[in-house]
Amino acid sequence: MLINTLEFADLQTNVLKTHRSYLELLAPEMGKAYVIAITRDECSACKRQKPKLEKLAKILTEKHGSRVVFTQVHVRRPANSDKESLRSKDLLGHYFYPTNLILLKTQDRGAIEYHRSVSPRMSDLKRSIETAIEIATMLEKEKS
Repeated sequence: MLINTLEFADLQTNVLKTHRSYLELLAPEMGKAYVIAITRDECSACKRQKPKLEKLAKILTEKHGSRVVFTQVHVRRPANSDKESLRSKDLLGHYFYPTNLILLKTQDRGAIEYHRSVSPRMSDLKRSIETAIEIATMLEKEKS
């Protein structure tokens, strides 16, 4: 699967258990660009973005291999309850769905957020991902 799926509840549990930031858990290695899509049940914009993001993941994974990692952090909305959504907004600092992040791991600052956008055009997201891959490669080389 080109896009890994992670339930928000599992991410939240890991943050609490490990006392690490969500950034560190989602972007553990230098030299890679981590593309994170925050999605939610019953989100029409998320449903529209999904096939486009899958196509982009296929293109960029074929071109860059393991230098790019796609993950969907999915928020559940059981019985129209917004409790999990509110917790995700507190932890991840987003407001809208889908929100896309690009994360990088640095030597001196740990994992950082390079880019954040809400329901972006895939051409814009692709450009930002490719720039992030270049930066991640440069950061990895500087480490050596």
